[in-house]
Amino acid sequence: MTTSPLPFLHSSDPRLMLRVENGMRNIFVTQLEDTRHKEEENVNHIPVVTETSSRVLEAGVNTLRKTLVLKKQAELEDVDKQLALKRQEFKSCVQALTQRRSELEIKQQQTKERAIKFEKFVAENEAKRRRALKKYEAAQEQNILKHREIEELTKQLKQLRARQQVLKERMAKYKIYEDYLMKTLDYLPSNYLENGSESLVMPIIRRHETLSITHQELLQRLWHLEEEVEHSQQQLQSMKQDHSIKKLMANKELSELQSELESLKEKNRQAEVNLLMEQGQSREKVEEVGRLLMAINNLAEQCYLPAYETLENMNVLTMMNMVKEYIMDKADTEKRARRLMESGSALTSRTALTDKRERASMKCIGSKTQIKSPSKMEAGSLVSCREDISAVFPDQTPDAKYNELSSQYSSVRKVRGDGNCFYRALCFAHLESVLHNARALQRFKDRMIQSSKDLSSTGFDESSFKHHLSTVINVVEQCQADEQEETLFRLLNEQLTSDSVVQYLRLLTSAHLQNHADFFCNFVEAPNLKTYCHQEVEAMAMECDHVDILALTQALDICIHIVSMEGDEQELAHHIIPEGAEPSLHLLYQTSHYNILYQRPQL
Repeated sequence: MTTSPLPFLHSSDPRLMLRVENGMRNIFVTQLEDTRHKEEENVNHIPVVTETSSRVLEAGVNTLRKTLVLKKQAELEDVDKQLALKRQEFKSCVQALTQRRSELEIKQQQTKERAIKFEKFVAENEAKRRRALKKYEAAQEQNILKHREIEELTKQLKQLRARQQVLKERMAKYKIYEDYLMKTLDYLPSNYLENGSESLVMPIIRRHETLSITHQELLQRLWHLEEEVEHSQQQLQSMKQDHSIKKLMANKELSELQSELESLKEKNRQAEVNLLMEQGQSREKVEEVGRLLMAINNLAEQCYLPAYETLENMNVLTMMNMVKEYIMDKADTEKRARRLMESGSALTSRTALTDKRERASMKCIGSKTQIKSPSKMEAGSLVSCREDISAVFPDQTPDAKYNELSSQYSSVRKVRGDGNCFYRALCFAHLESVLHNARALQRFKDRMIQSSKDLSSTGFDESSFKHHLSTVINVVEQCQADEQEETLFRLLNEQLTSDSVVQYLRLLTSAHLQNHADFFCNFVEAPNLKTYCHQEVEAMAMECDHVDILALTQALDICIHIVSMEGDEQELAHHIIPEGAEPSLHLLYQTSHYNILYQRPQL
């Protein structure tokens, strides 16, 4: 970078000469005027440079620090000048912009006015267009009406022309009569009308008057009839309105009655649910009563006293009194034994004598009991061993029924009469009949397993029959394993096992009845089949009816033969269920009780 040399200045250049002026202008006044003039004598005056800083710098004089300040001041002056110029330019631009904005606003206002005028023009055109459309539509309608009028007038013209043609033809047809009459007038004398006109015209005039009066009367009568018809129509309309109002009111009452009926039905359903719940509770009570009766029967068998009648003829209260007497007798005997043991050796001989007498009396009582009820079941057994057929005969001489029974059957197996005798007898007899037939046993087992689906489809909860089904399957499996009659006899004489099997057969019977309700509902007397099943079939200790027997045999797919000794006839009644099949087991029905029969072997 090269620097320009400083310009050469001559010593005579006036710019190098200093001019000293009075410096009082540059002194602040801090004292009075008089004293100030006195002191000016000793003041040294500082020379003042009047040249501009740029000129001084150009001359290259005083290149001290102040020269730099002066240089910056010079630059600042240039910048100020440029800034002033820029401000002037900006001001002129702002003025130009202001002028342009005013012009633009004027043009915008003019544009708005033109737009408003154009919108008015468009609105006027739209109104004109709508008026033109309305006029066009009105003209179109008028045109259509005119066309219709033209068509109607054309039709009328055609009709009139046709009528004219018909009349012309009729005139042409009647022309001959006119000619005939005109010719007739030519032949009449000239004074004919003057002499006979009155005699010919008056009757016609009177007839016309009569017909006119009659016509007026008929018109009046027709008018009255029309009024009556109109009045009748008004009455008919009023009657129709009354009928519609009454119909609406009747429909309203009908809807209210229907809603009331629905509420009554809902209450009825609730009552049925409550009834079913009460029936379920009553069923539990019936089962509990059945268990109590079974317990009383068991106690009565174990505590039987010979002074009472046979157990079959006793009622529950008599059995309970007998058990009570037996217990009190035993308690009294125990007390007496204790007193005798405490009395000492002095009464030993008397006690021995008393014991001998008691043993003798017990032997006597035992012999009497054995003679009185030789056919009585063992205490606590549900199914007895096979006995001779004479075990079912009464004490008196057997009649013809018993003779016929003994001729066909050799032995009988008794079942406890606790209300479950049919189900227990059927199960024992069927398993006994297929005990040595493995395929038949397996088929019966498969049928039992399959029957769980029938119970589930009826609505039984699986938890209510799962345990009983397991018991039945367990009994069948043990029979398959042993194939011994003793095993079956032992299982069905266990109270819990036997009752569980009976309960499952009852549930299966109920399920079959409900699954075939269309057929069996006609044979029950209960309010409905479901109620009958809950009360009469599913409950333990309830006697079996004929419809229950039919349902169970169908469910198990077996055939049974029931020999009935009921009735006054001298012959046995035989029932094969279902009819026409070969029975696999035989049951004896006697005094509302079922036992198992065994046929005599064929010779």
